[in-house]
Amino acid sequence: MKAKKILVVEDDKVSQKLISNVLKAAGYEVFTAEDAATAVQIARAEDPDLITLDVNLTVNSPDDSWDGFTVANWLRRMNESKSRPLIVVVSGMEPNKIIEKAAAVGAFTFLPKPIEKKKLLEIVAAALKQGS
Repeated sequence: MKAKKILVVEDDKVSQKLISNVLKAAGYEVFTAEDAATAVQIARAEDPDLITLDVNLTVNSPDDSWDGFTVANWLRRMNESKSRPLIVVVSGMEPNKIIEKAAAVGAFTFLPKPIEKKKLLEIVAAALKQGS
C-alpha cells in the first residue's frame, strides 16, 4: 500500500520539524512549506491526501500576503472535485475564534499548539479515514 501524502504548512521551523518527524515516523510521505506560495505549488504538484496548516503564516514580503485561511480557501477551490481534509494548526490565537473560521474554510478540525504527538496522529488517522 502506498504511503499517504501529507503537506505540512508551517512557518515555525521547530514546529514544522516536530510535525514532519512525527508523521514520517508513522509512515507518511511528508512535504513541507513555510509560506503560502510554496504550499500552493506543492499542493498542485503532489496532490496531498491531507494538509496540516498553520493559519498564522508569517508574511515575508508584499507579494506573499496570504494567511493560512486564505491558503485554505484557495486549496478548497482548487480541490472542489475532491474531498481533502485540512488540519488547522494555530499558534497564539484564542481557539474559540479559530474553530468557527476553520469550519468555514472546510477544515477537518482545529489542533492547538503546542502539538501533542499522540493527538496529531489520532487526528491525522481520523481525517484520512473520513477522506477515503
